[in-house]
Amino acid sequence: MSYATTMSPAGRAQRFRWTGDEFDRASERGTFDGRRVELVEGDLLELPPMNDPHAQAIQLITSELSAIFPPTHFTLRVQCPMRLGESRPLPDFVVLSGTPRQNVQHPTTALLVIEVSDTTLDFDRIDKARLYAAHGISDYWIINVNGKCVEVRRSPIGAEIGDPQYGELRVYSAAQTLSPLAAPQAVLRVSDLLP
Repeated sequence: MSYATTMSPAGRAQRFRWTGDEFDRASERGTFDGRRVELVEGDLLELPPMNDPHAQAIQLITSELSAIFPPTHFTLRVQCPMRLGESRPLPDFVVLSGTPRQNVQHPTTALLVIEVSDTTLDFDRIDKARLYAAHGISDYWIINVNGKCVEVRRSPIGAEIGDPQYGELRVYSAAQTLSPLAAPQAVLRVSDLLP
């Protein structure tokens, strides 16, 4: 099977839609080695190179989340794939219930998903939000690097009628604090999450 775009009889490019199984097989063969690639609703996407602010945010958030989600009870996955239906997103952070030894496969759900967003903000707000809402992710955060804020989406709705979205959106400025649904006793300062 060819993974390249093919030409229609009229000479126009046709879009090739990937399935999750095709993506998994290509990954296992090493097709994407050395590349940050994800599959979102049939579209194969190569992520842009990570800039300095994005990398710093990853380090800061890892430190903050590790303190409130200890590995004795939780798994913190950093830039590892998920299996959401036919999609294989590569979120920046996923928090799972259970220890790392208990979570041996790519997850199909999560307590918290976080995307660090600088160059992909619209995609994270629209496409990724629809995907995560469709799969019942109850707590989805976007670390908006350029906007110096955290966008928190909760209460997924509409999946049963084919219109997945989040019923709640709150934007937290750098001066505010927030708490994950899975650790309501923890208080995170937004400024500590931002580069």
